[in-house]
Amino acid sequence: MHDDEARPPMLPALSRRNFLVGTGAAAALMAIANAEASPAMATSDGTVLPLVAPLPAGQPVRSRFAPNEQVLAAYLMIVAPLANSVRDVAPNYGWMEDGWQRTPNQPYNARIMEHVATLSWFYANDRPWNPYYRDPALLGRLDAALGYYLSLQHADGSYPEYSPTEHHLSPTGFGTVALSATLRDLRAAGELHDRRLQIRDAIRKSSAWLVDTSRPHWNRPVQFVNQVVAGLSGVVEAAHILGEPAVSASVPNRLQIILQDGQAPAGFFHEPLAPDAGYNFEVMLPDLGALYQRLPDPAIIQLAERFAAWFGYVVVMEPGRNEGFILSATSARNIVPTFVTTPEDDLDRSALARTLLPHVPALGAFFVSSEEKTDARNAWAASIAPVAPRRKQDSSPRLYMHVPQSPLGVTSAQRDARTAALRYRQESTFTELRKGTLDQQYVFVRRPGYYTAAVYGVRPNSLQRMGTNAFWHPVAGMLALTVNSTGPDDWTTVADTVGTASSRGPVTATHHFGSTPRGAVIAPDALTGHKGVFTTRYVTADGAVTTDVTHRPDGIRRVLTTPGASRERIPLIIGTGDQVVFANGTPAPYGQETITVTRGLTLTRGGMRFIIDWGADREAKYAPMDRSYLGNRTHRILTISFSGTLTVDLRVVPVS
Repeated sequence: MHDDEARPPMLPALSRRNFLVGTGAAAALMAIANAEASPAMATSDGTVLPLVAPLPAGQPVRSRFAPNEQVLAAYLMIVAPLANSVRDVAPNYGWMEDGWQRTPNQPYNARIMEHVATLSWFYANDRPWNPYYRDPALLGRLDAALGYYLSLQHADGSYPEYSPTEHHLSPTGFGTVALSATLRDLRAAGELHDRRLQIRDAIRKSSAWLVDTSRPHWNRPVQFVNQVVAGLSGVVEAAHILGEPAVSASVPNRLQIILQDGQAPAGFFHEPLAPDAGYNFEVMLPDLGALYQRLPDPAIIQLAERFAAWFGYVVVMEPGRNEGFILSATSARNIVPTFVTTPEDDLDRSALARTLLPHVPALGAFFVSSEEKTDARNAWAASIAPVAPRRKQDSSPRLYMHVPQSPLGVTSAQRDARTAALRYRQESTFTELRKGTLDQQYVFVRRPGYYTAAVYGVRPNSLQRMGTNAFWHPVAGMLALTVNSTGPDDWTTVADTVGTASSRGPVTATHHFGSTPRGAVIAPDALTGHKGVFTTRYVTADGAVTTDVTHRPDGIRRVLTTPGASRERIPLIIGTGDQVVFANGTPAPYGQETITVTRGLTLTRGGMRFIIDWGADREAKYAPMDRSYLGNRTHRILTISFSGTLTVDLRVVPVS
């Protein structure tokens, strides 16, 4: 146990890493920097607390950063404006008032104050590129900020975020991490003894609150699991910094609770009770990595293995590329249509999850390779461009905390092997039904001619999209994809007479053997493993739209039944080189809206032709959307007008 009362001698500064630099052009970058680094709104102008000096001219110099510390350069750019945003006048003395990191920009939002860890890092860590090491002005403003931050803590140990009286999980969990790091830095510097005692007491209290199973965040099933795991990570970090194992003694038990009640049978983590690719992969998984570094509990590996299996169905890589699309319809909180690995450290939010790769090999498909990471760092060091400062609302301390301690990861060969092992790439025929914690079915169907997916059941979140949501081909790639945005870019049937959209409300599904819904029912538990033709019927809650989807070896058939005038809307993924033509010969140019009367449409790409055939002449509209993906893909919405019933066949054939 650390004895702050004993006023220990100064400890050596911690060592770490490197980031961007440069000289020369880019006035635009500097304009952004100036806008983002505006002075504090209401301070004494240095008459009470001295201002922290701006970064000296010509800094930072990229070559002076260690490769794994390059991420800190963009934070170095904001040290002075961040420190100088600390109010040194009443009211709210010590508040970082300029809108850093999180909204709302209100004095009661404790999330903003997590940047005390940023100030303490630069104060305590001696680097050849860090002019703020032992800067007395920085220490004075850090002290004021800590006083304000600690005053926000409630008597029970929690912190507020959206109102002064709120007892919120997120600021308490992430804040415990930030304050633990700050205590570490102040101890290393031998500074602010009395403040260190206050931080010690604060993280003891917050840790006790975080693991207290009588608190609402431990209600079963556990919700917003990314925040719960962040809290556990904070508790383990606090125990490590304090040297008090008892603080985190209950964490293994809490991990068992998450294993049982925080992760759906399907494998995703609750957000709040449905999946969310953004929170699961970029927030939850790296915190599992952080936990595992301090506490190598087998439950962490079990959680990660289950998630890797789930992610292997919803991340769909494009042929020949290590990037692709996320089955966006499944996500309940973040609009996440694409999956792109990020070798650049300043974008690498999932970095610390690489800690888990030796124990969960399947995760290797979803990370940048070690060669790509090394190449990106070498390119960064060689660049002569100026370093861009972190933007205020993209300045989370988690990034510089995680990236320097993250392993490089798997090699390109290992990553490619893991990508090739993804089930929809390795197998040509399977059906997989995965169940949510709520009454939801996530159905993934691979047949020789395609891979498709659908969500059936309740719809607890407004962003989730129900029903058929993707059509991918192993050679042509993604051809149709729902995006869980607020726009008209989801695969849906709209019954105009009653205003029902089949994707935007709960649907009840039954599965049947054969090519019609008159076949014998397949129980949900028996659908997994079925390799023959089957038909799923799903019906909207008001009964206005019935959709029968038949899964054949070479394609799918959708039969739609509605009360009257309706539209079938298919969100196509179109490449700049694709040829799109209606069945009557009318071309559908890349960026042009086209309306015609015809019976179908074809999309030709890479020697394959995607055929959409609705069997009879009907009015169809092909309209561009203002969305681009993966550099050369965009959304185009095909809308087919009909009344009463419509049959649509979708399949891919080689170009003859």
